[in-house]
Amino acid sequence: MREKNLLYTLFVLLTLASCSTGSMRKRHLTERLFLERSHISITHPGGRPGQQGPMVLAEQVNYSTNQAGIEGTQEAEAALDTNKVYMLSQVTVTSRARFAPIREGQVNIDFIVHVPEAYLSDDFQLTLTPELMHGDSLVKLEDVVLRGTNFIELQKQDYERFEEYLNSIIDPSAYDSAFVDHRGVNRELGRRRQTELDQYYNKWTLMQEYRDWRNTQQAEYDAYNIKQAEVLRKKLIAHDMKYQALFARRLAMHADTLELGRKYRTERKRIVDTSSSRRQITLDGVPAKYREFYLKGITPEDLEPLLPQERDSLQIASSFLLHQKIAANEVRGSRQEEMFRYMVPAPYRPDAHYNAVIAPGKNYMYRYTRSYPVTAGLKNIRLTLGGNITATDRSYYKISRVDTLSYIISSMDELADGSLLGNPQFTTDQRTEYMHALKLLRNREYQRALSILNDYNDYNTAVALTCLGYDGKAYNTLAALPQNSNTHYLAAILCSRLKEMQAAVDHLMEACRLDPDKVNRAQRDPEISKMIRDYNLQEYLNGL
Repeated sequence: MREKNLLYTLFVLLTLASCSTGSMRKRHLTERLFLERSHISITHPGGRPGQQGPMVLAEQVNYSTNQAGIEGTQEAEAALDTNKVYMLSQVTVTSRARFAPIREGQVNIDFIVHVPEAYLSDDFQLTLTPELMHGDSLVKLEDVVLRGTNFIELQKQDYERFEEYLNSIIDPSAYDSAFVDHRGVNRELGRRRQTELDQYYNKWTLMQEYRDWRNTQQAEYDAYNIKQAEVLRKKLIAHDMKYQALFARRLAMHADTLELGRKYRTERKRIVDTSSSRRQITLDGVPAKYREFYLKGITPEDLEPLLPQERDSLQIASSFLLHQKIAANEVRGSRQEEMFRYMVPAPYRPDAHYNAVIAPGKNYMYRYTRSYPVTAGLKNIRLTLGGNITATDRSYYKISRVDTLSYIISSMDELADGSLLGNPQFTTDQRTEYMHALKLLRNREYQRALSILNDYNDYNTAVALTCLGYDGKAYNTLAALPQNSNTHYLAAILCSRLKEMQAAVDHLMEACRLDPDKVNRAQRDPEISKMIRDYNLQEYLNGL
């Protein structure tokens, strides 16, 4: 019994601890979405989520041509093919659309996105991604992005934080100023200044010694030179007196004085040459420590300290770079893309098909319209919707693919007349070739079909021309053929495209008169049904 009580007590304690831990855990803002029973959905225009029954696929085709002399441009809508009934499941809407592509045809993908209010919050961003599926292809269309006001503010903060990160990255050209040990540089500059000043004062002192030495030496030389000059002067005076006496005696004797003159000059020159030379300061007499001043003629005014200049500061700074910080800066620069993904987990979406601010408290509905190219052989398109919700607390909720809309695409080639294969004038080869052309029409390979049908110039040739948008040429081809309900009906479409509305009405009336079944077809043919509405023809057609 004691063991049971002990186990029970332990169980209660563990339960309380578990509950306490759970209550302390911060709950995600998206947690409630995992239990939400309503769902994001898509429908065709006019439908409701989960609605059964046929839906209309609106379609827009741009008619154009590059061939000179071939008419015109026109837009057409598509309508439900009411000849058939399509049973729909709860999540699948299937519609059959009339499609008349010209050259590079574009079908208009048109659907409604329904978002219950439970998925809308000021703290949420919804990213809804439509996806087209045909064959093995999966094509993601442009996103619809809905953002709450709090989430927008968070995005702004994320971008500001990333901008601060970018601003913290120093350009390599600024390393010499940003990543330098300035205290070390200042110490080195101070040391160099002191060294230069010391050298300046040492040189200045040496210069003063040199000047004193030179002055003293020059004074000694000057005294010696004066003394020797006086000795030489006296010798020359004595020599002149001797010469003057001899010269006077020879003149008295009327003797030749030329030889005496030559002898005088020779002796005078010898006296001058043999006299002591003039003393002066020369390089050999200058002490080695003063020779730089002597050779360069340096004066006290020439002396000045060679203090560090700006270029010296830059050179010194390069020796005091903070290499560890530079390495860290280069790492930050190399991680910009990674840091953007980290700091801005939900970036702005300028590429989105639609971007709006969430208005909490009510359901949201958006009509999505986008053209999509229809290639040869494309018969079916399915569309679904996926996406995700991110919250301001960085929690995440994945939106599973929702309703699938299925489109069965048909086109103007349905107006082709297969009974023309029974032409009794056809050879076996022609019938095979003609059958291939009709197959190309069904696959929307209109240009290839026309290259064959051009040789026959019949009703199906006009159909191929119509599919390619060569409306004027198609109408001229029909005019040359025997007239029946098919030719009148196709002519009504062509005249409508060519803005010849009265002729279009006349051809339609005649087509329905010849074949009352054309009335039903006219109701679902976009170009004809519009004309019936515009000209109030419904009552008349109902009477046929």
